[in-house]
Order: sequence, then structure tokens, then C-alpha cells
Amino acid sequence: MKNIIKLATVIAVITFVACSSNDDSTCTESTWYQDFDNDDLGDPNTSIMSCDQPDGYVADNSDTDDSGCVSDQVLDDSRGACNETLAFSNVYNQTISGANRIITSNSIPEHMVGRFGMGQGSLNPNAISEQNETYTITMNPSEAVNLTALLSTSGMGPNAGPQYSFGVLFNGVELDPVAAEPFPHLGMMNPNVNWNWNLEALNVNLGLDCNSAHVQPTGKYHYHGSPILFLEALNMPTDAMTLIGYAADGFPIYYKYGYSDASNANSSVDEMTSSYQLKSGNRGGDGVSAPCGSNDGVYSNDYEYVAGLGTLDEANGRTGVTPEYPSGTYYYVITDAFPSIPRFFRGTPSNDFKIGM
Repeated sequence: MKNIIKLATVIAVITFVACSSNDDSTCTESTWYQDFDNDDLGDPNTSIMSCDQPDGYVADNSDTDDSGCVSDQVLDDSRGACNETLAFSNVYNQTISGANRIITSNSIPEHMVGRFGMGQGSLNPNAISEQNETYTITMNPSEAVNLTALLSTSGMGPNAGPQYSFGVLFNGVELDPVAAEPFPHLGMMNPNVNWNWNLEALNVNLGLDCNSAHVQPTGKYHYHGSPILFLEALNMPTDAMTLIGYAADGFPIYYKYGYSDASNANSSVDEMTSSYQLKSGNRGGDGVSAPCGSNDGVYSNDYEYVAGLGTLDEANGRTGVTPEYPSGTYYYVITDAFPSIPRFFRGTPSNDFKIGM
């Protein structure tokens, strides 16, 4: 009996000591959310309760993509220097034949370019060469029922990917904004190719020079964004609209400036603004069928159109009067901000701008 009493006393003492050394009376448990991708944002669907913050868990539960998938593409909007003078001379000619504007060009700019071709410091291995281009563009464009996208995002083969270049400037060089760089960047015929996620040429390192331009394997020099040196050579005033070329559907292209009142040529001239913005949050892909990571502009699909956000529509254009069209027309605007060169046609594009034609 004495042994039983002693044992009970020992148990009581141990219990008392244990409770005294593990006193949770001052602990307030909190909810912690798993942060698998280490971005300090937790998965709202995976949590634990704990007094102290556990490793790999955070208090913020706003991560919508905590899969641990990390994008392999890096935002890079750098440009190469334009310090090369071409040996070729610019050839550009425009004639009117009936209801058509016919432009012939060798695609050689008059300004300096980056270094291209096989050699140290080259931005890509394709050397610039003279082309023999003829573009037939309607003089009487009309707005179509639906927009035509420069990039087809469905399927594979010739019916998917870049379908058109956008237009041609008065130096004869094409505006061709869409890169052929679909996810997962293993070739356009990859079985998992996803054209909905195509790299944005202006925001990744695709070997662009200071004119946001580079060279196709055919040797054709073309612009993916604002053609800086071409624009500088025009000495454009900031208080007037300046026509710089024509789109494939026949509508005119202006740079950046337009009348504040689209229908009033006597109104002030303002800088036109895009109605696109970066999407919030993450892409939500798994890194296999679609990319993950934040919507940072690496992909064109990181942007969304918001009607009325800026002064321009989804095709980066508007309807109004211009110096060349005092009765009014639809016209496109090249902007400094995305998309820079439009990604849609308001009218019907000429097949002379069809990719691969």
C-alpha cells in the first residue's frame, strides 16, 4: 500500500513539473499558410495552427499559385546598341493604282542598326540583307465586323502562331510585333505548344537593337516596337499629328500624338494612351501546359485590355480627324507603352503581310 502511495505521489510530481514547464496559458495560436514557392505569400488552402511561425509557412494567405512552379523566363527589356552603318542603300517607292496603294521596298532602313550576323557582339546570327517586297494596300479601308489578330492562339502548324506583320513605315521597313516564341519554348511543333502564352518581344532578350528591331533568318530587318532612330529622324513636333506609315488593312498609322477631341482638329494635341495593363496576381499555370509565375510582362498574355482605361481601343487605335484625313478615319497609334505596335486589325489585312506568304 505504501508503494502504491509513493508511486502516485511520483506521478503527480512529474505531471505537475511537466505542466509547469509547458505552460500554454500565454500562447495564442495563429493560422499559418504554406509558402511552397517562397514568395512570402501563402496558400489559402493549406494551413496549420501554431503559436510560433513554422518553417515554410507565412501569415499572408493571398497566394493564388503556390505550386512551387517557378518561371524560367526573366523580364529583360534591354536593347543592343545601334552603332552599325549598313552597306546597302534604302529603296522605297509608293504609287497609286486605282483603289490601291502599292509600296515597293528593300526593307533597308536609312538609320544605324545593331550588329547582326555571325561575329562577336552580334545580337543574333542573321545578317541584314536586301529584300524585294511589294505591298498592295487598299486606299478605301473599312472596319470589319470582327477584329483580326496578328497572332492565332489555337492549334498547331500554319494555322497557329504569327499570322500577319502589322504594316510598313515610310522607310519601307515592316512593323512586325509578334514573336514566334510560344510556351514551353521547345519549338513551334512541340506537342505541348501553347500559343496563348507567347513571349513578348519587347520584354525578353530576343536580341533587339535600340530600334526594338532585329533580323529574321531571311535577312529581313523588322521592328517589334517603337522605331526610335526612324522617329528621331522625322523631328516630329509634339503639338501635331505625324503620319508614319500604313497598316496592312489600309488604315493610317500615327505615332503617339492625337487630337484631344478626336473630332476636332482645332483641339489640343495630346499623347495618346494604351488601354492595356498588366494583369494582377499570377498566371496560374503548372509549368508544363502553361507558364507559372507572376504576370510581369514576359508574355503578351500577361496584359489585359480594359475598355476606357486609355484613349485608344483594343487595336490601339481610334476614329477621328487627322491632318491627312480631315473628314475623319479610323487610325492606329504606336505608343511607348504596351502594345506599342497594335496586335489587331480593325479592317481586313492585305495578304501581302501574311506571314510565310
